[in-house]
Amino acid sequence: MAWGSGGRSSATPSLRTPEPGWKGAAKRLVRRLPDPVEARVRSALGRRPPRTVALEALDAELAEAARLFGSSEDEARRFLRGFSLASPRDRPSDPFSPAYRDWVFTLYRALSGRADYSTDNEHSPFDVQEALVRPYPHSTRSPTVLGEELMARGFIVKSLELSPPARVVEFGSGWGNLTLDLARLGFDVTAVEIEPRFCELIEAKGRGIGGLRVVQSAMLDFRADAPFDAAIFYEAFHHCADHLAMLERLHHLVRPGGRVLFAGEPVGPLAYPWGPRLDGYSLWSTRTYGWLELGFDDDYFSAALARTGWNAVRHRDPKVAPLADVIVATPRPH
Repeated sequence: MAWGSGGRSSATPSLRTPEPGWKGAAKRLVRRLPDPVEARVRSALGRRPPRTVALEALDAELAEAARLFGSSEDEARRFLRGFSLASPRDRPSDPFSPAYRDWVFTLYRALSGRADYSTDNEHSPFDVQEALVRPYPHSTRSPTVLGEELMARGFIVKSLELSPPARVVEFGSGWGNLTLDLARLGFDVTAVEIEPRFCELIEAKGRGIGGLRVVQSAMLDFRADAPFDAAIFYEAFHHCADHLAMLERLHHLVRPGGRVLFAGEPVGPLAYPWGPRLDGYSLWSTRTYGWLELGFDDDYFSAALARTGWNAVRHRDPKVAPLADVIVATPRPH
């Protein structure tokens, strides 16, 4: 994968959807301030920012989160949203450079406590038989989590703007909830998932549904005999260890005139162009399981799509659900 600019234009509409009016302008101004100054301004306004914890104290914070998860998913999530690590400094200036990528994975190693990243880290321990009875998000026993998940999936299906029997590939299908929604609707669906237990779960829940195929594979290793009408990532693209290479590969997996949906992905205001997210919930996943929990600043993700040959439009409705957020990318004309 070449990390240079290549021959494609980097100009693309921004994926930012700023809040209108003076309140939106004020919020954007505050976010541009250095971290300590932003914290003081928010404190003066009566809006306490998340606590900043040191890396050395992270394990103690996560132990408390584990205790809370034992009794309440909502309480644990609320606790994790209440802290973050300080933004790292001294990073390379060019986010498309090999040096920046090295910086990202050095940071990952420090956060995860692991010697290096491997797709072997992306496995999820769970009991398949239990998940057949009460899968995620029902397993959380949280009406909030379930409600937001159901509304987000409806938003994704609507944003797809395709009708059955269109061919769709979903990468990182996980519990298979969206996969099965689409298959039951009549789409020809291929689920690509690295975790064998997820593959077993989807196959068991989808038994008897026509047009459903489950492939155990890493995203970048997947190959198809024919292009798809659409590819979908639902809270999955940020686990890809080489997102630029994946964006290039998608041109071979999606037909001309097809589309790619990035749904519920962490694309938003970030203290750096891209890299591991430092909020408590992301740190929980990185430190506990070794998962790669990347985040992307809006402007960086716009530039990454443009330089790999994609136009993009964003559809979001936070009033529906936090995850009702879909970026639809289509190939740029040659």
